[in-house]
Amino acid sequence: MADQSQGPSRGDRYAQPAAGWEHNDEPKHAGSDHSKRQEKRDPAQAALEATLIGSLSVANDEPTRVGQSVDKTKRSEVDANAQPQAAGDHAVTTRGENAQSVRAGYVSVIATVVEPPVGADNLPFIKDADSPVAASYRVLRHRLREADDPSSIAVTSPRRHEGKTTCAINLAMALAEHGREKVLLVEANLRFPNLAAAWGFSTPACFGKQMAAHLKSPLSPWEVVAAFFHNLHVLAIDPASVGQWRMSAPGLKLAMDQLKASDYKHIIVDCPSALGSADVNVIEDTTDGVLLVARAGKTTSESLKKTVQHLAPANIVGVVMR
Repeated sequence: MADQSQGPSRGDRYAQPAAGWEHNDEPKHAGSDHSKRQEKRDPAQAALEATLIGSLSVANDEPTRVGQSVDKTKRSEVDANAQPQAAGDHAVTTRGENAQSVRAGYVSVIATVVEPPVGADNLPFIKDADSPVAASYRVLRHRLREADDPSSIAVTSPRRHEGKTTCAINLAMALAEHGREKVLLVEANLRFPNLAAAWGFSTPACFGKQMAAHLKSPLSPWEVVAAFFHNLHVLAIDPASVGQWRMSAPGLKLAMDQLKASDYKHIIVDCPSALGSADVNVIEDTTDGVLLVARAGKTTSESLKKTVQHLAPANIVGVVMR
């Protein structure tokens, strides 16, 4: 399916109460019986419990609550206290002569999308979960699990407007629909981003900008949007940033290393078209396999052959005909 046009504005799509963003602050009951009892407790015991609570507040497996966003003040405290090898972190190693340990990415959900754009016909899991189209993506999910169940997949096509973004979106939804596993959808198309428009929201935190920032501050959190499912997160490109960022192999490598080391079971990467650019060659080096998308009546067998040659020796996990 061809890429979709720009969707409605941010304010129409995010879960927002009248007073602004919702926060994860716990309710405070000053003057309650519980507070009075705490005042009489042993100070050493209270300090120990406060330390334990502080360590739990930065755990990577903290559940995402739909309709809520992480409080910015709490995120700042987490950034200040983060350590390269904090408890619960996983370490990964970069390639090259100066290999070093990289902290697993701490992910902050800063917004939640709960409504699809008006007239969207590329979101069967939202519009009609029992449709034949949704069923076909469930079959694709099953086929990929049979093919060694790659945890990170780059989705591309020979040329533009052949349906790669639609395929990436719905594959991510098929993987996330049961709610048991966390799924991340990453937009790596810096020249022609379309992911936010397809889902009808404005990008609150551009993935291109975050990649550049993490090269200077690798311990800062990755800011994502939760889209429709509490366990489906999105790192999108801001269309207004086109021309500001170029594909950086070190930046993408660091991003994928940190995100893989976090608690995502699956990472789907929405790529640019393969022919005419080397961006997908950079992206494929950071994923377990490449899924090719072909459009009936548009994609030719010759362009598919050229794409396979262009990406060699990539692990082509399959071809999806749309």
